[in-house]
Amino acid sequence: MSFVYTLEMLGTAAFAVSGALAASRKRMDIFGFCVLALMPAVGGGTIRDIIIDRVPVFWVADNRYIAVAIIAALVVFFAPHRRPGIRREILVWTDALGLALFAALGTEICLQFDTGPLVAVMLGVTTAVTGGMIRDIICNEIPLILSREIYATAAFAASLAFVAADKLALSDNTSLAIAVVTGLLIRGLAIVFNWSLPSFGANRDK
Repeated sequence: MSFVYTLEMLGTAAFAVSGALAASRKRMDIFGFCVLALMPAVGGGTIRDIIIDRVPVFWVADNRYIAVAIIAALVVFFAPHRRPGIRREILVWTDALGLALFAALGTEICLQFDTGPLVAVMLGVTTAVTGGMIRDIICNEIPLILSREIYATAAFAASLAFVAADKLALSDNTSLAIAVVTGLLIRGLAIVFNWSLPSFGANRDK
């Protein structure tokens, strides 16, 4: 199994766990767990593949992506959650890992399809954030990308880091590692220190 494929499966599992944990917070049944696990795991990549005309879509070509997402959903469904708040903590961190991985991997795939750096970065971010948006909308929550949290910014940084590393003619594995670390570091620091972007009118007099 190649390094890139390993990262793809890790990202799929991480995002699937975040979706399943969101389902657990909403006390959904096992079908709901599977649906919410699949949304972040394959949603963003599906949109990306449709836009760049990648045929067939990645999870149609390789059903193991679906299998990993379903297995992750079942593990979360049957796993005990004893400590209050543990589901929210794990959700945030698995989502952060999936975000960084999918932003980097999505950017790499787009560059392979000769989209150019700008489009590659845009679709890298799309790959990373679209599935999570679908998950949050289904859960009737404001998507993280629309909140003040540093979320899409971290995905953008990861995608940009990959493009920069690629321009320096670094190997794909090295570029991916740099991009993932960049995205995860920014998102992780934002989680730990509660960083957020300024909202409109935040400093204006009422």
